[in-house]
This record gives sequence, C-alpha cells and structure tokens, in this order.
Amino acid sequence: MMPDVFDQIEWNVREIFGEDPICVHVGNVKECDIKRHYAYSKFRAEAIASGVRSAPSSRLWESLIAMGRLCDLKGGDTWRLVILDCIVPCFRSLSSRISRDFQVERDEIRSGMVEAALEVWADTVMGVPPCSVRDRMVKAAFESAFRRGNASSPETLTGDAEVIFSSEVADQDSALRAASIIDVNGIRDAAVAEQIRGERFGALLQGLDCFDSVRGFHDELRNGRRSGSISQAVKTSGLPRSGISNPNLYYYASDLYPSFIGLREAAGVIGIAESAAHRLIRAGQFPFPVARVGRSYRVSVRALMHFKDIPDTIVHVDDIENGAFHANGGVR
Repeated sequence: MMPDVFDQIEWNVREIFGEDPICVHVGNVKECDIKRHYAYSKFRAEAIASGVRSAPSSRLWESLIAMGRLCDLKGGDTWRLVILDCIVPCFRSLSSRISRDFQVERDEIRSGMVEAALEVWADTVMGVPPCSVRDRMVKAAFESAFRRGNASSPETLTGDAEVIFSSEVADQDSALRAASIIDVNGIRDAAVAEQIRGERFGALLQGLDCFDSVRGFHDELRNGRRSGSISQAVKTSGLPRSGISNPNLYYYASDLYPSFIGLREAAGVIGIAESAAHRLIRAGQFPFPVARVGRSYRVSVRALMHFKDIPDTIVHVDDIENGAFHANGGVR
C-alpha cells in the first residue's frame, strides 16, 4: 500500500532534520542568539500543541510562518513542509471520518486538504498577519474535505466546516557602473563579463575601505574552512570559468554580509521608522518576511537585497582581489 500525502510529508521532514537541533528563529542553530533548541520531534510536538491551543498569539507559529516565507524566497520548500507537518495531525481524524461516511477515497480527501492549505499559503504572502496564516490554512483544508464529501453524496455531515478552534548597499550596482565605461550586459563572452563584475565589486570594497576584513574571508575559503553557498553557487549557475578556476573559491556577494540584521537597521535601509516597521509586521504588510527571535525581530539580508532589487552576484576570489589591487594603485 502506497503511503498517503500526510505520511510522505512527515517522512520527508524527518529525513531532512533527523534528531539534530532545529532553529525556528533564524534557521541556523550556530547563528541564533537563543541557545535553547530542541530536536525536531520535540519541536513538532510543541508546535502542534501551540497551534491547537493559541496559534494567533503564538510566537513559535509567528516564527514558523516567517521561516517558511524566507525559505520560499530562496526557492526552497523545507520550512513549508515543516509547517504542513505541524498542521496535518489535526486533519487525520476528519479525513478518515469523511472518507468513511461518504465513501470517498481517503487519499483523495487528504491530497485535497494539503492542496487547499498550500493555496492559502500562496495567497497570504501579503496583507495577512502571520499569526492568522496557520488557522486560515486549516480552515481551507477543512472546507476542502467537506466539499469533496458533499460532492459524492446528497447527505451532509452535522456541523459546519469552520475551524474547530478559532541605502548604502542599494547604490552598489550604480556605483560600480559609474566606475567603468564598459557595459557588462553588452559583453557576449560570459567569462569576461563574470571577471569584470568581480573586479568591480573588489574595487568597490577597496573604495569603501573594508577590504581588509574581506581578506580574512578569502583566507577561510582558500584553506577550506568555509563552505555552504559556494559549492551551491557553482552547481546552479553554470559559471563558464569554473573549469579553469578553483570552483571552491566562488561565493555569493551576500556571503560577505551578516545573515541577519536588526529591524531598526533594515527599516533605515527601506526608509521607514522602526515603529512603522513593527506596525506593518503585525498587519502582515511588511514587504518581506522577518524572523522572530524572542521578543525582537531579525531581517534576512538576502531578503532585503531581493526587495531592493540588488543582485546577489556570484564572484571569484581572484577577481575580487584583482579589482581591489587596481583600485588601491597596485598596492596589495
């Protein structure tokens, strides 16, 4: 017998996390200021209980929704699966009951419930407070189950389908363009364009007088002490020079920045007051998701770059250092 969609979600999430500690605040246990993290099984039990009891006022669920949105921005689905895995336990008994009473395939009902929940997830990116997203997903799933049951029989179940519980960085690209008469977008040779982009970025870092700190980052790459997005960058980008340059020395420009910054700093980049940012977050109208860490909020730098249309360029150590070398008058 093939596993149903509920079981598949549960197994996939357990395969991802195993029994390692899970961080729902910033997604990385080592980078999180809160040092109390549980294995996934304990975290899931707490999330399920908190969702049934008080999802609209739960900080844990606010953080869960934020991590799901941030993961979406990166093109992943891990945290969306976690959210589903923490919701579907309350779907199981209802789906079995409707399947039995209306003689409808249980797998069909469960697949429809997950589909309805994901549709709500996609429709509530903006304009819906994060604390309300979980309950809306559950309500839509319940309604989907009842619709499928009613469609197969003239009978109706007693009750309703209602839920049972109720700018410095922003100027970077233009500054680089102004420093050169060459339009990178007009260069047909992708390898040359890649090299020029890296050298311009290196020149900018030297001009901002912050290249010394970048040297330490490059030393970590060369000595193999750093990994992560570097190998992923080469794998996904098809960089033309990776065959002749050490692929482990490629990295994303955002790797030079902290993963998260405070809400006050992020609000300043956007051009609004911190108090206004708090109001927008509570109303579900902040332009991108933020992470909840205890009583405060942290903002993903990559999400901020995405909002400001700042490309997260893939660069190579050699190009960055060559650009800084020339900008410094040939002095290393």
